[in-house]
Amino acid sequence: MKLNIAASNSSKSLRNRILQDPSFGIVALLAVAILAMTVLEPSFATGGNVTNIINAMMTVSFLAIGMTVVLIAGGLDLSVGSTMAVTAGVAGNFLSYGMPMGVAFLWALAIGMGIGLINGLIITKLGIPDFIATLATLGIGQGVILLWTQGVPILGYMNDAYYYIGGLKKIAGPISIPMIVVVVISVGMAIILKRTKFGLELYAVGSSPISARNAGVNVDAIKISAYAISGLLAAIAGIHIAGRTTTVPPLIGKGYEISAIAAAVIGGASLLGGKGRVIGALLGALTLTLTRNIINLIGIESSWQAIVTGSVLIGAVLANRASSEFGRKTFRRGKS
Repeated sequence: MKLNIAASNSSKSLRNRILQDPSFGIVALLAVAILAMTVLEPSFATGGNVTNIINAMMTVSFLAIGMTVVLIAGGLDLSVGSTMAVTAGVAGNFLSYGMPMGVAFLWALAIGMGIGLINGLIITKLGIPDFIATLATLGIGQGVILLWTQGVPILGYMNDAYYYIGGLKKIAGPISIPMIVVVVISVGMAIILKRTKFGLELYAVGSSPISARNAGVNVDAIKISAYAISGLLAAIAGIHIAGRTTTVPPLIGKGYEISAIAAAVIGGASLLGGKGRVIGALLGALTLTLTRNIINLIGIESSWQAIVTGSVLIGAVLANRASSEFGRKTFRRGKS
């Protein structure tokens, strides 16, 4: 009898932990959408479509993870799309002129991180608000890529190795290099956020910069580091998208800043700072990518696509909030 009671309590505790997880609401929403589309649209669950979803998700995932780090620190980075475009152009252009791939990629990564550092320095040292500073960087980045390319897409840089890096060719079964890179970055960033002094200080700065400064945290250094990470991940996204699309149009990064913010917020990051998780960013990226894929498959008119995407964004955030609220109520009942 005691064993049955213990097993029942253990099962109930596991169920409550799952339901209390902030990501439960969005996972449930994704499960319903996937199940419905699998039944209603035969082409949804095909290997080709799943590959398209995963490849598109990788690009947004890199940006969303970086955006989540910035949001945790209480900032906002509107420049990730243009940073991605510039670094994609750097990688593609340098490769087209015969530069070794490793060197071209290092240049792209350095430029991406450099843009992030500039954002952080402008915000912390010049006292310009995050929104204005990164909006300005967005405009500068778009202008640079347009002047550089003269409106002509960058072509002729693809080689066999880049098809693997872009995820167009797999290394083993369904596994691609971008998948491995996303997993490594996600695990590494999750450990940094939860297990290191930098991660704890990042949350502290986002929650209350004044309290963090009074506690001896170098607030400026933390914020600059957050923007540098965002810039670096935007550069990785740029390298990936250049390989995935096999060409770099001048406006390749347009709108991706909104996708990055939306994915991070869907995943539970707060625009007020001090809140966010890597797993949430990945779920947010999957939600956005899946939504766009479903819209294309069922043939929704372009004039309705923005409305549907916005509605899904609101629904996903509400689902996330509902699971968080359930968790808080269950926690209170457990303590009382």
